Amino acid sequence: MSHITRTIKMTTLMGMVIFIIGCSPKKYILNQFDGVFDSIEYVYLTDDDPQLVKESFPFNLKIIEILLDQGPDDREMLLTALSSFTMYSYGFVIEDAEKLSLKDYAAGNELYNRANKLFNRAFHYGLHGMELKYPEFNNWLAKRDIEHNPFEKEDISYLYWLSAAIGGSISSSHGNPVFVVDLPKVGWLLEKSMEIEESWNSGALYSAMISFTMSRPDVVANREQVALDYFNKAVQASSGEDCSVYVRYAESVCIKNQNKDEFIEKLNFVLNFDIERAKELRLTNTMAQSRAKWLMERIDELFY
Repeated sequence: MSHITRTIKMTTLMGMVIFIIGCSPKKYILNQFDGVFDSIEYVYLTDDDPQLVKESFPFNLKIIEILLDQGPDDREMLLTALSSFTMYSYGFVIEDAEKLSLKDYAAGNELYNRANKLFNRAFHYGLHGMELKYPEFNNWLAKRDIEHNPFEKEDISYLYWLSAAIGGSISSSHGNPVFVVDLPKVGWLLEKSMEIEESWNSGALYSAMISFTMSRPDVVANREQVALDYFNKAVQASSGEDCSVYVRYAESVCIKNQNKDEFIEKLNFVLNFDIERAKELRLTNTMAQSRAKWLMERIDELFY
């Protein structure tokens, strides 16, 4: 474990101790955690041990909620809650649910239900954060019909993670119409973000649009070509260093089109990728390699 990781964990532990026994715990813990979560995000993303991150993540989620209890209108902390709960649910809970369901459907379904609750919790944190700045935000999202784009570049993080939280709620609902009906909201949030800065966060919006393009309910001419264009833009924006883009394309496009050769090509790129080539993406790429390996092991089930 790195010196930075140990320092952060010790700060967290001390903060909790002071929170319990100190004479002025609320003020102290708020001061202790000012700016800490930026460091935690960096430490997590550069880690190459997903299991370590998985085991430590829930503790930090509760710390975030403790801080929000003291400052429920802190937009930065609300964004942290939105992104953190969404990342944890996608990266670990729904991933475990998918794998477990193949062996034990009932147990896997319980995990899907848990992921759904976590995605909904994330969404409500994000919704509150956006309504603090834009009181009409929920109405805009529901109608998806406004004359101009009211958002700013600083809002893209909120819009992106809200789209991910909604998408996660849909994915974990097993096709429940209550959630599926919200799919157009995902596209609206992503499209509004792209109107501001298409290549935001090294192509994260392009990558998200790959999946949405293949699942969107409206008619799209040349759907596969549109998804391929987003894939190429995502690869270019990330300099080919984000392996999750390749896995997403393989799952969203290749399986649906039953293009086995292209599926193998994309996943082999991921499996042969040098994790140390992009240290800031160690966790993302390590998890992408793990999923690519699992998908390759199921190739006979996925292609007929």
